[in-house]
Amino acid sequence: MKVLHRIIGPRRSLKRSLLLNILAALCFCILLAGAVIIKEFYEHLEENIEDALTDEAYEIVSQIDPARAHYGLDASALRYQGIEGNYRYTVFDDGGDLIAGGETSGEIWRQLAVTTLGLPHPIALLGDRRGIGLRARIVDQEVVILVSTFPKGNNETRFASLLHELEEEIWWVILGLVVVLTSTLFATRQALSPLRSLSDQAHQIGPSAAGRRLDVAQVPAEIAPLIGDVNKAFDRLEQGYQAQRDFSANVAHEIRTPIAVLRSSIDRITDPELKTMLTQDVDQLDRIFAQLIDLSRADAALKTSFEPVDLHSVAVQVATDLAQSALRSGRSLSVTGAKKVLVEGNAGLLTIALSNVVRNALQYTPEASEVEIEVLANPAGWRVLDRGAGVPDNLKTALFERFNRGTLANSNSTGSGIGLAIVKSVAQSHNATSIIQDREGGGTAFSFIFNASA
Repeated sequence: MKVLHRIIGPRRSLKRSLLLNILAALCFCILLAGAVIIKEFYEHLEENIEDALTDEAYEIVSQIDPARAHYGLDASALRYQGIEGNYRYTVFDDGGDLIAGGETSGEIWRQLAVTTLGLPHPIALLGDRRGIGLRARIVDQEVVILVSTFPKGNNETRFASLLHELEEEIWWVILGLVVVLTSTLFATRQALSPLRSLSDQAHQIGPSAAGRRLDVAQVPAEIAPLIGDVNKAFDRLEQGYQAQRDFSANVAHEIRTPIAVLRSSIDRITDPELKTMLTQDVDQLDRIFAQLIDLSRADAALKTSFEPVDLHSVAVQVATDLAQSALRSGRSLSVTGAKKVLVEGNAGLLTIALSNVVRNALQYTPEASEVEIEVLANPAGWRVLDRGAGVPDNLKTALFERFNRGTLANSNSTGSGIGLAIVKSVAQSHNATSIIQDREGGGTAFSFIFNASA
């Protein structure tokens, strides 16, 4: 089935549609050609029969030897006596005496007697039979040959002649069919090659390459306007996308100043309980806007700014930064795996992504347990392993959506729900994949894996 799809294209494809239409046209042409051949055959049937009878008469002439008995002919042979053949043969000497065969009526000889030496003459016979008379001279001896169609064999003779005619032409039809199909496949492949190139170009357009456009220089003139409109649509989408990113970044950045003013005002509150409560609220608000800024940076990350990054160094840096808070909460952190793994990326964004994952793991793993950051070499990436309650299957993908905090057991989270959305955005900008799986023995295994082409 794959081979068939490769040759004629998948269902509803333009390639298959073109081939089927051309095949339908070819079938119609073949039927039309067959009808024309049959029509021409019957139009020239009399001429063809006379030609065939004449050929038979010359063949009999070539077998005659006057020096031999009965002119060298076997009068008892089936061709002279049989009734199963398509033709009947009769040979006379110059005086009209029968040498071989059975067509001996007076009317027949009257017509044969006036034939001219070397010229075939049509001989009228009863019914729709046809006959050819031929006078020939062999070693000063004239003979007259009559070749006629046999009554029972007329239709079979015509049908056999028609089949012979079709057999002669069918090979040209088959050759033409092969040539047309080959040309169609080649032309279809050539015509669709610009579309395959456009598909590859479109595949490269993404958040990290939003400025790329489809090349209209190599596409057919009929498709160029469509590609131009698609590029204009990409322009509008990029403008809207950029405006959305700028708005989020600007709001997140500009809100920092009012938060600082609010924090200063809270510091002057004398009520300890109220001061603590408001401080926690401001800290939460500050974290949310800090994450919004990180998300905007991840969305705007461009590969042109990427440089070699050692994933082990990033893991050690994150573990160092979070070690103190981990110890305060009764957990521990470790870095295992490969010692040096280089990838192309943005070290700052990768650090933010890994920090978010490790921070989540520390939050959900039980006290006195360890969160492990495993550095992977092939394929490159990280795995963050904890011994928490795990993530339900229905949340393993949904947790990467923005503002989705899930409903994890034992959760006392005050998070914003965009931490893993930042991780997903960073992964997409680095052509990486982020997934959540169950850890063997209990807990969660979070993987951040760079694709091979990254």
